[in-house]
Amino acid sequence: MTIAEPGPIIRPMQVDVRPFRGTAREWFDAVDISFGHQANDEDVAVFEEEMEFDRALAAYAGDQVVGTAGIFSFDLTVPGASLPAAGVTMVGVHPTHRRRGILTAMMRAQLGAIHDRGEALAILWASEGTIYGRFGYGLATFKASIDIERSAAAFREHHVPRGSLRLIDADEVLAACGPIYDRYLPMRAGTFSRSPAFWRAEVVYDPERWRRGGGPAFYLLHETDGAGDGYARYRMNPDWDERGPKGGVQVTEIVALTPEAERELWAYLLAVDLTTRTRVNNLPVDTPLRFMLAEPRRMGLTVTDAAWLRVVDVQEALSRRGYAGRDRLVLELHDPFLPWNVGRWEVEAMQSGARVARTEADPDLILTAGDLGAVYLGGVRMAELALAGRIEECTPGAVGRFDALFATALAPWCPATF
Repeated sequence: MTIAEPGPIIRPMQVDVRPFRGTAREWFDAVDISFGHQANDEDVAVFEEEMEFDRALAAYAGDQVVGTAGIFSFDLTVPGASLPAAGVTMVGVHPTHRRRGILTAMMRAQLGAIHDRGEALAILWASEGTIYGRFGYGLATFKASIDIERSAAAFREHHVPRGSLRLIDADEVLAACGPIYDRYLPMRAGTFSRSPAFWRAEVVYDPERWRRGGGPAFYLLHETDGAGDGYARYRMNPDWDERGPKGGVQVTEIVALTPEAERELWAYLLAVDLTTRTRVNNLPVDTPLRFMLAEPRRMGLTVTDAAWLRVVDVQEALSRRGYAGRDRLVLELHDPFLPWNVGRWEVEAMQSGARVARTEADPDLILTAGDLGAVYLGGVRMAELALAGRIEECTPGAVGRFDALFATALAPWCPATF
């Protein structure tokens, strides 16, 4: 969650960025001013368990908090590995104190603390796309949305179910769905580990005022031979007219470990009784549903930006990522926000990782920190950035060689906002 801070910088008063010291109620009250929300006592009690107050920064004008920046600590799946990462969240500046450099100061302090902690990566969801490029974040993942009428959701082939489906109660979700999600993590870059507190706050907690007129969340579990291998979270938005039901299904998460589980979950979600359409707003852009349906055009599939990634420690990030082959490239990195990343880096890549070291050799490619963040997970190709005029190819063919190394079998996907 983020709030933009456009315009010129003015400094009519001193603002100090430092670790937050206060109660959970004071923290969420300060966050809510930036976003126009208002948490009640139940919200605070739930999110207090999830929040890492030892990593929370605040901007103080005197004793008043006028800006916030939080972090969730998790392991991020990257190609061939899993790395500790900072999930940046709850970043905002109060409307009374915008355009004074507060966001820049918080980002500088936060990225410095992330580096000191030894995390090579930071990742976030931006409320506006103009905010984070200036701090070295690059758009690294995209998400697909679908809106499909039930009458258009026929599958291309008849399929005999191999498993079974059942609805589970909210208090079963962590035990039943958590292990499935954990097994899914290494399958797709961009996914991140979830603590029990995250599950309770972000998946199970479902107050009526957040449903936007929809019904309560349902939790659908798929099992094969008695073992869970897929699940979905959805709600129904009931609606009727004189011709009968015309409500919809809103799917908020679907995770499957096998093609069979994926198909059987979709077969259920696309045909819920008393509904006429199914909507989903966060799927991988290469969702297999495109090739399961008889008329994929009718999915109403659209693609938009999702998570942004920041390489905080270029040597650590590049050395621990896996690669699709072997090659050697010299990258010249421009990173005015984090000076320890600046310079030329020799990357000698192999499937298990890379040897990364500073060098004085001539560069094959010249790029910015934001460009590196965009291509790091493999969802954006260097060739795309070259077409946009964002990088410089110094050695002919270096762009293609880079993309061959960074290629992944599946598109990266961040399954939830945070």
